[in-house]
This record gives sequence, C-alpha cells and structure tokens, in this order.
Amino acid sequence: MTSIIERKEIKDWLACLKNSFKVIDIRKSALPAKQYFFLPREKIFDFDTRKNRLNSPPFKEKLLIFGLNLADLKAMVQLDEIMTKPQPDFFYWQRRKESTLVGLTEESMEMPLGGDLVLEKINNRQYQTHVFSEKGKKIIKGGFFKKISRLQNKKYPAKNSPLKEMLLDSELLAEAVAWSQNHQIWDELAKKCLGCGICTYVCPICHCFSIEDQLNLEGTQSTRCRFWDACTLPRFAQVAGGHNFHRTLKERYYNWFYHKFVRAYKEYGRAQCVDCGRCQKYCPAGIDIEKVLLRIVSDYQKSQTIKGVP
Repeated sequence: MTSIIERKEIKDWLACLKNSFKVIDIRKSALPAKQYFFLPREKIFDFDTRKNRLNSPPFKEKLLIFGLNLADLKAMVQLDEIMTKPQPDFFYWQRRKESTLVGLTEESMEMPLGGDLVLEKINNRQYQTHVFSEKGKKIIKGGFFKKISRLQNKKYPAKNSPLKEMLLDSELLAEAVAWSQNHQIWDELAKKCLGCGICTYVCPICHCFSIEDQLNLEGTQSTRCRFWDACTLPRFAQVAGGHNFHRTLKERYYNWFYHKFVRAYKEYGRAQCVDCGRCQKYCPAGIDIEKVLLRIVSDYQKSQTIKGVP
C-alpha cells in the first residue's frame, strides 16, 4: 500500500500543520534552507559583568521547511555531515534537531536523498509520499493522505546537465581544479567577478563564517555574534597584523573552487556542489560555474593526453 496526497489538498495540509509548527515554504526563496539552521547573523552568547553571568539564547521553535527540491535535499545531507565533523556545531544542531524537512519534487526519485518526508509527483493530480524518519511518519497522519494499492503514476525523469554528469566523478573534478591553479581562466574570471560573495550566500552548502564581539559603552555587557562570510570577500583571509593570504580576487575566486572541489573531495569524498543552479542564477556578473568546470576539465584531460597518461 502506498500513501498519496492530492495536489489540491497540500495547501490545506500545510495550514493544518501550522498548529504544531512554524511552517516555511521555501520554494520561492533565493536563499537555501541553511538560512534557518545556520543563520546569516546570530547571537552566540552575551556576558553581563555585573551579574557575572553568561547567557546563550535558547531555541525551542519547531520549524517545518516545505518545498525542498532534490538538489536542496542532497545539500542538507552534506551540510548535516559538515556540521557534525570534527565536532557538532551546537548552534546549528539546536535548530536542526527541532526541524522537519519536507521535500517536493516534480522529478521521479531513484533513491532516498534525505529529509524527513518527500512528496514525489506521480501524475498531474497526486503526489506519492516517501517517509524517511519518525518525524515524517507523524505528519502524514490525518485525512489529507490516503492509502492506495495501485499507482496511476507517470515517470518524470530529471533533466541531465553537464555539471550533473561531472559531479558523478568527484575525483576527476578534484584533480582538474587542483591542476588549474595557474590556468589563465582565473585571470579572466577575476576581471569579471565583482567579489560580492553572493555565490556563497545562495549556495546551500557553503558554510564559512566570521565572529564579532560587541561591547556596550559602560563595558558591562558584551555580545558575541557569528555571521556569514565568504572566501571571495577581500578581508576573509586577512589575519592579525594585516597580512592577507588571498590578497587578489584571482586567488580568492580560485580558493572558492578549490574548497568546493578539491578540499571537499579529500575530506568527504565528494564535491560540495549539488547542481542547484543558484550561483549562476544570482551572480550579477553572469558567471556560469558549469562552463568554468567544463573548460577546466577539458583542458586538464588534454594535458594528460599530451603527457601520455591514459
């Protein structure tokens, strides 16, 4: 028996869930789901010298994030892993543990991709449910879902892309990007890139941050905050004394690729990219990461052929 929900019932189902959760529909958001667990700016703690007391803000709100696509679900699996190793990120996980992720896909699923519940389109009227956790099991109870024995389903295959194909071989991508450090493409991109950091902010996996301490005028109260940062920004790699390890935009932009495709492969065995398309869509300079990687991989393979490497 398979559980399904009618397309026309989804809106009412979400309205009902608002009695138990803060429901957030993420389908039209430029920012990915990470914004609700790894906040763009958050207070970590404050300290009152008069009371000699350290306070960390509690988080007890139950979130239900609805509408994650397959790429976003893949990204959340990776981000959960990143925020667990080498030590769990306390502030991320106190929100993440209180959350429920509900995917919605117009593509046919081939394998579990993460989340607590995924609604997969099976025809123009209905969605099939895929439950991956106890949280997911709890929210499909009620009159909105029904059991059926035979599905009137249609396959909706995912659209293939060159980037998606390249991501199947993370080892090749890691080798190519590492090889490309002195490639002229980085000079070309440095002239085009604005160094605004938008690509990292909209990426569902990028997780760099900086820490800032604030002190009131009396010196009695201090607050520590962390906020999103980006390795493409001018002061990201600057240390005390003023030295900057990535002084030029060329160095910073290459570092972004290196982290995603080389360092990530060495640490996690896969690239930190899920072909969501956000970096290309929202880049004000129109840089297309897929075209960049295609050129790098092609030139790398040609160089290996010249060397006689099979």
